[in-house]
Amino acid sequence: MTTETASALAPGDVLAAARDFFLGANRMADAWIDTESDTHITFCTFRGNLAVAAFADPQAPDATRVRVTTLREEGIVPRLLTYIALAGQS
Repeated sequence: MTTETASALAPGDVLAAARDFFLGANRMADAWIDTESDTHITFCTFRGNLAVAAFADPQAPDATRVRVTTLREEGIVPRLLTYIALAGQS
């Protein structure tokens, strides 16, 4: 299952927010990092793997395209996307 949205944050800031969501002091869910690069982080959770990709949106130069991919529907995805959206408002 893939969910995609746009963010006002830079790609690195999107990935930092995702990292904070799963690994920060006030994390929303538990996970560990499986792989990461400048454009993605793959997390392992209790339910499975979750990949977050962030890259410049080719159709909107001022936006970052955010893509979250899981093998099955994960209830945590909407919460993660809301967390990233709120990080972009501050």
